[in-house]
Amino acid sequence: MDPERVGKPRSLRVPAALAVIVAVGALLRVVPLRSVWLDEAISIGQARLPYLTMLHDLRSADVHPPLWGSVLWLDVRLFGDGPLAVRIPSLIIGTLSIPLVYLVARELYDRRAGVAAALLIAVSPVAVWYSAEARMYAFYIFWSLLAVLGQARAIRRGGWLDWGLFAVASAGLVYTHYFSLLQLCTQHLVFAAIVIRRGLKREQMARRLLVGWLSATVVTVVLLLPLVPYAGEQVGDFIGSSGGASGSNTATGGEGSRFISLYVILANLAWAMWGYHSDAAMERLVALWPVGMLAILLLLGRGRSRSTALLVSLVIVPFALAYLLGTKQRTFFELRYFISVLPPLLILTARAATGWLRTTTARATAVAAIALTMIVGLGDQQLNSANPRLYDYNGAFRLVNEEARPGDVILFAPGYLEVLVSYYHPAVTAVPIRGGVPLPAQHGGRTFLMASYLDNPDNASLVGQALAQLDIGGRTVQRVEHRENVTIWILQ
Repeated sequence: MDPERVGKPRSLRVPAALAVIVAVGALLRVVPLRSVWLDEAISIGQARLPYLTMLHDLRSADVHPPLWGSVLWLDVRLFGDGPLAVRIPSLIIGTLSIPLVYLVARELYDRRAGVAAALLIAVSPVAVWYSAEARMYAFYIFWSLLAVLGQARAIRRGGWLDWGLFAVASAGLVYTHYFSLLQLCTQHLVFAAIVIRRGLKREQMARRLLVGWLSATVVTVVLLLPLVPYAGEQVGDFIGSSGGASGSNTATGGEGSRFISLYVILANLAWAMWGYHSDAAMERLVALWPVGMLAILLLLGRGRSRSTALLVSLVIVPFALAYLLGTKQRTFFELRYFISVLPPLLILTARAATGWLRTTTARATAVAAIALTMIVGLGDQQLNSANPRLYDYNGAFRLVNEEARPGDVILFAPGYLEVLVSYYHPAVTAVPIRGGVPLPAQHGGRTFLMASYLDNPDNASLVGQALAQLDIGGRTVQRVEHRENVTIWILQ
């Protein structure tokens, strides 16, 4: 029998499987069209500005590098600012991360691990979540994968293209999110460790690696020089302020607390594998997480390698550094800020499922079982209204627009929801509720009081005072409507 005819179908299996996985992953990312929420509305509002004005606004009133803002600025002018249009860049990059994680896992291990890792990131609840959000985190994941691919190839082959890939990806990471420095610090520590280790045994190879490493570092620094004054001004403004307003989340332990409990640590790890869920679901996941992690470590322990050591360091070190930063500023310890740990965590899981089982059936069963748990998590994350990360502002404003009449008014709290008011364009006048500022006089119409982030005591107090003031003014609550993490009181 002709060996080429036997080998050809076999050679097509991986591309075919990868194509199916990418298609499924793309579909999962397009389908869950969530309501635009606060952070997205902020980005969209900035992207509507003239480009130089937007850059000035980012530099003086934001804490993020300019790459994502520039991408969204262009996207808005090409496709508009509808909910799907503003998510096109994240959808594309999030989908491209699926074959990219295959390349990384294949580079570090083999094709089996590559296909398994591609499947896991395709159905990963967190990867799907941020691929369907008009923010920079899908880009964060993509650049982090490119940086790991560049490093793995530079260590193995040491070609200038490999070092160039690492340098460009490193710069892309920093231009996307400053917290990516946690991953880059880890990668440079790995380079240093390898140079020292090779220097003790193979001096010529160590010298070659050192030259490539230093050259790539110089290129990265040159690429980042334009960002230095920009970032310096942002850091100065951030230190001089409270760090900005944002909604809190029960699972993260609150915005003001500096104490990071074991539950919060395990919750972030559980989020990475199974996504965002209600507090009750998180308690169950946290209880099971140590068992699953122990099983993965035991399986990896059967075949320790330099690749495994690299990936483990890319999970543990950024996570630990984020924890240390979180003890100073509680909001820093949040999965999305060190989301670069997700790809190596999934690749390690894929390796654990494929690396030691002897039969194809056993490997496929193990990978399918892991993927199934993630699909269940994905379904709950996207569909369960108790998910504290879901905000149905679209439904809330649609309710107001359907029921509002001339003379009605919307009061909203907290005040920073103004960017959402600007995005959704309610049909009647919208006024923020501010402490110590009288509510607007009524002229016979109804009042819609819309509030969110009510787990924040300050916001809850502000809304309570407004309701009391309206009651004194003769306004009575007709009914209360609830949308995901948004409450609307309708008063006559």
